[in-house]
Amino acid sequence: MSSIIHSLGDLAKSLIEVVWSLFTTAGDLAQKTVEFVLRFFTGAINLVIEFFRGLVDLAGGIVQFLLGNIAMLVILGLAFFGFLQYQRSQGRSVQVGNKKLN
Repeated sequence: MSSIIHSLGDLAKSLIEVVWSLFTTAGDLAQKTVEFVLRFFTGAINLVIEFFRGLVDLAGGIVQFLLGNIAMLVILGLAFFGFLQYQRSQGRSVQVGNKKLN
């Protein structure tokens, strides 16, 4: 008789464990769903932020490139102008092709 009572107790424990595992599985599923939604939205926000950060970096790189080129052209122009002034101060005529500039 005690084995029947013991087996009924085991059956009741098993049913409680099944119901408990059902609730814990549902709770885990709900938690994972909420985590997925939060990660999805934070990922979308991070995507937009990184996109605009990349655009700003790209624009900064382009501006830096252009300013660097302008600075080099100005330096070359000043060096050429200085060379022409030096040539004139030495009494040499500055010639471009067959034309004299001074």
